[in-house]
Amino acid sequence: MSQLPASISRLRERYQNLSPSQRRNGWITLAALIALTLLLSRCGGNGDDNAAVEPRAVRLHQVGSNDADAARHFVGRVDAVNTVDLSFQVGGRIIDMPVQQGSFVTKGTLIAALDPSDYQLAVREAELQLEQAARDLERTRTLLERGTLSQSNFDQAETAHNLRKVALDTARRNLAYTRIVAPFDALVTRRLVDPFTNVPAGAHIVRVQNVEEFRVHINVPENLMAALESPQLLVAEAIFSNNPEQPLPLEYREHETEPDAVAQTYRVTFGLARQADKTILPGMTVTVRVRSVINRPDTIYEIPQSALDSDAEGNFRVWVYQPEKSAVIARPVKVLGVTEQGDAMVAGLAGNEQIVSAGVQLLHDDMPVTPFDGF
Repeated sequence: MSQLPASISRLRERYQNLSPSQRRNGWITLAALIALTLLLSRCGGNGDDNAAVEPRAVRLHQVGSNDADAARHFVGRVDAVNTVDLSFQVGGRIIDMPVQQGSFVTKGTLIAALDPSDYQLAVREAELQLEQAARDLERTRTLLERGTLSQSNFDQAETAHNLRKVALDTARRNLAYTRIVAPFDALVTRRLVDPFTNVPAGAHIVRVQNVEEFRVHINVPENLMAALESPQLLVAEAIFSNNPEQPLPLEYREHETEPDAVAQTYRVTFGLARQADKTILPGMTVTVRVRSVINRPDTIYEIPQSALDSDAEGNFRVWVYQPEKSAVIARPVKVLGVTEQGDAMVAGLAGNEQIVSAGVQLLHDDMPVTPFDGF
């Protein structure tokens, strides 16, 4: 580089010795000679200057343990385990409906009752007929033992006695069918008929909902379903607007594997224990907070998509900063999806690491870098 000014000076002297016409015709040649001189002088510099590698300035992203495991909030809906329309298995006139709409009843509570008079008479008649059949059977047995009655006549009497027993069982069962009791802890949602109405067998009388526990449904985007590989490890809470300071624990029940055709979301169902104050009802809206996955072997983290690179085989990787060496090294990662904010959900990193978040295509293993915090 020290020879460059002298070369340019000699060119300048030669240019000044030219005539005006020669100057006009030779200015392009002069410019070319100057450029060539500059190029040759740069190529002929000291080789030691090329040996030193300047560290590349890179922007780093801190991988946080609370990224993908942080709490997420979903709008949920409270529902009953199931809804049932109760009915009588026999017909008659309703004489009692003690439950009110909107009331909670425990298993075995009387819901409605028919007039039992006719069925009580049928039971008494069947009892008398059975008593008569028993006496007839005893007489035929005595005659059979004396040899004055054939075996076939005895068999007929025995069959008649058995039929009377069946008839009595049927009459007693029909009498029991005149009462409807709650098959489980239930919420009476609607009366479908009025008291003192004559109803046929099978007519729907009262609609109840199974509230031994509640169900809470949320719709989860497809890019978050990867967190349900072990759904029993999810920690979820229900937050109701009337008492937001006291979230209620939820327990995973099931999730659908077929997405909604329009929203492309998956329905996830949790169980919610029935509360003593009975302020929770089916149909209510609730905020569901889903928190970290406990003891997950591959913790999921959210990182900028710009931090993702790929190797020659197309596998995803990131560049991890090694502060003790001031260099980077490639780390394979598994991409599980993309968040609503556009970040990549990946597994394969530790929560205390830093990764390069931009310009990753220019990096290689053990490349010297320096953190850049500007802009």
